[in-house]
Amino acid sequence: MIWLKSNGRWLALNLFALSVMGVVLSQGSTDLGETEALDPLLTNGKWAIRFLLICLSMTPLNTYLGWSEAVRLRKPAGLWAFGFAALHVLVNIREAQFTWLEYPVQPFILPGALGLLILIALAVTSNRWAMRRLRKNWKRLHRLVYLAGNLVILHAILATTASKRIALRDPQAVRELQAYFALLLVLLVVRIPRVRRALLQVRDLLRRKRPILLPVIVPDELPEYWPQVYGREDEVYLDDLYPETQPEEEAEGERVMA
Repeated sequence: MIWLKSNGRWLALNLFALSVMGVVLSQGSTDLGETEALDPLLTNGKWAIRFLLICLSMTPLNTYLGWSEAVRLRKPAGLWAFGFAALHVLVNIREAQFTWLEYPVQPFILPGALGLLILIALAVTSNRWAMRRLRKNWKRLHRLVYLAGNLVILHAILATTASKRIALRDPQAVRELQAYFALLLVLLVVRIPRVRRALLQVRDLLRRKRPILLPVIVPDELPEYWPQVYGREDEVYLDDLYPETQPEEEAEGERVMA
């Protein structure tokens, strides 16, 4: 139970990705209402891009929103992106029988192949052994994920635009991929050091202006610091508080005269 509580989101992400891959492999539809127009090639490519965007969004969520658990989800999301990309290539090989490598090569083949090679290198080195062996070069290598994201989305847009089959089965595919590209640009811009510092300053400024409300406990009955005075204060005179007393000299004079 403790393990499930601490690893619940990690488990949910992997189960979701596994279920999506199962649907794709069984020729089902991952898009609601498109069960009869499933294109496994396009579906695998889309989910590769989606998981790659999820992977790239984990660091900004940790930096700007303070969600520390997002860092743990970055690795599995990236590995699932590679898994769907590899499945995308296998489906293409099964359908096209390597005809896409014949001369002249289509324009979308080169960015797709380069993006896949980068994802393979990142997947193979996503372990502690590779981190110890590569040391500082490991971080430099994994920064290529930004380039891989651009290459993969460029490949998808060019391939979708050139395919009449995809245009018939999924007319909104190009717009969807353009939206993914815009989101990728945002995720890359927020990583620029100057932009990150400016956004963090804005976040801190908003937190400072936010009023801090502290609970105030009010007792049912206030303590009495002054004696209760019944009546109006202007009706209380000093003569009422202090009785008249005659000085001793006046009292002795009256006794002598008597």
